[in-house]
Amino acid sequence: MSIYNYLIYKDDERRNLIEGLKLVLKQYSDEPPNLDIAAQTSSFARKASYDISLLIAQRGKPFVDGEFIKSCLLKAVNAFGGSLTVDDVPQIPLSDKTVASRVQVIAGSIEEKFKSLLQSCVYFSLYLDESTDNRHVSQLSIFVRIVQDDLSYTEELIDFFPLHGTMTGADIFSAVENTFEKFNINFSKCSCIVTDGAPSMVGTRIGFAGQLFQRNIKVPLIHCIIHQEALCGKAIKITAAMKMITKIINFIKGGNRSLTHRQFKLFLAEHDSLYKDILLYSDVRWLSAGQCLERFFALKNEIMMFLYSIAMTSAMYNEFKSFLEDIDSLCELALITDLTNHLNTLNYKLQTSKQSISQLVSHIDSFIAKLNMLMHDLIHNSFYHFPACKYLLEESAPNTCDFKKHFYILQLTIEEFTTRFKDLQALRKDLILYANVFFVPIEEQNVTLREELCDLQNDISLHYLKNKFQNSLEIFKTLPKDKYPFLRSFGLRIFSMFGSTYLCECLFYKMKQIKNDLRSSMNDFILTALMRTYLTNIEIDTSSLVPPVKTYKPN
Repeated sequence: MSIYNYLIYKDDERRNLIEGLKLVLKQYSDEPPNLDIAAQTSSFARKASYDISLLIAQRGKPFVDGEFIKSCLLKAVNAFGGSLTVDDVPQIPLSDKTVASRVQVIAGSIEEKFKSLLQSCVYFSLYLDESTDNRHVSQLSIFVRIVQDDLSYTEELIDFFPLHGTMTGADIFSAVENTFEKFNINFSKCSCIVTDGAPSMVGTRIGFAGQLFQRNIKVPLIHCIIHQEALCGKAIKITAAMKMITKIINFIKGGNRSLTHRQFKLFLAEHDSLYKDILLYSDVRWLSAGQCLERFFALKNEIMMFLYSIAMTSAMYNEFKSFLEDIDSLCELALITDLTNHLNTLNYKLQTSKQSISQLVSHIDSFIAKLNMLMHDLIHNSFYHFPACKYLLEESAPNTCDFKKHFYILQLTIEEFTTRFKDLQALRKDLILYANVFFVPIEEQNVTLREELCDLQNDISLHYLKNKFQNSLEIFKTLPKDKYPFLRSFGLRIFSMFGSTYLCECLFYKMKQIKNDLRSSMNDFILTALMRTYLTNIEIDTSSLVPPVKTYKPN
């Protein structure tokens, strides 16, 4: 109503009009009924929360399963179009056999998507990993990295083989052949095969590498870069200091000495120590050595006081005391503590996802240069990159610390890195070209690429790419297919090679959840389907998997 319409009313008419408008306003703004509904809904939600929590507790399930149950409820309600009723719930088939069959159907749909991706791809690479689970059953995991013509890529677990017999090179090759037959592919599109370096993989006579050679299959075979880096750190783990530290930690924390461990933790709490416990070292957990050493070095004085305060055999106490009070042993401890921390930093870089193989090799080359720099620093008594050594030097008499006695540890580490990564030398020229396509010397490159490199490096219209894209992948994406077919194919091939094996590391964690004690009777087919479904990143449209309802017409 405009102000002009209001002016036509007089006295009582105006008052009646205002009261009428008030009633209308009250009708639309009256909130108590809505608040009651909200309160009632909230009460129902809390009741459901208590009921589900009771079921979780009674079944002995983890508390975090509450969020999982909520997602199950949402899926069920959405499947019924938002009209799920109490009567509908019992009609949802969820018996163990039904769920198993559904999972196999879903895994089959994922397999069909793999077939489509592999048929349309330009290149793919494989990663083969041989492992043993907690039931001592060997298994072969086959991962694939698929690259399409637009340089989009997919990394997935393509196949999983529990092997109850032998795990020879012939067995591994047979498993790979079965996978190729299943997906109707061959080695022609395979840019490389990455392995975990097990003897059955790299053996040149009867190993998987030997099987390829016997069949004249020329595919680059690369030892996993992350596994190689972990093996290089073994030079530290065989030192006298590392052996004695492991012995002391095992005395305090290992075996059946739960009382000693409890006393030690109480001792640290009473002395307000920086850390509340020491850590065990495990060969399987690559980062544990650095964390264990760092914690031990920080608590070395408290450990010495604790060992003195408890009743120990004199022989063992004297052995531990002589180590913790010997300045040469402490120098070795400080040096390997700093070196393992540098190795852990490298390991974090290598395990970062979405890295190309050229980036990983760059990390390795950089670390080898860093090791030589560290050696130079120690020779000239510079401890900027050695915080533990610097702390020990400041804590004790400077003239008593002689770190040069332990240079052999750095030298062994440098030799390990230089030797173990020799297999990358054959790829190094290609990796340099991939990362520096505008700047490499043309005469040193493969003859099939030289003409296109001449055109590219002198193409004024593409010079902006030098500064616009720091990532070489973006440069290869921009190259016109018709003008640079060989260079673009080269870029696709290098990009398709497995870089980080992050998926493989996830596999072990997820396998422990799947292969638990409650699933001892799970067969190989279900296990393979579960592993494939659990690890996939492919979106699954379950509505397309539901078979149509059969209708029967009377005769």
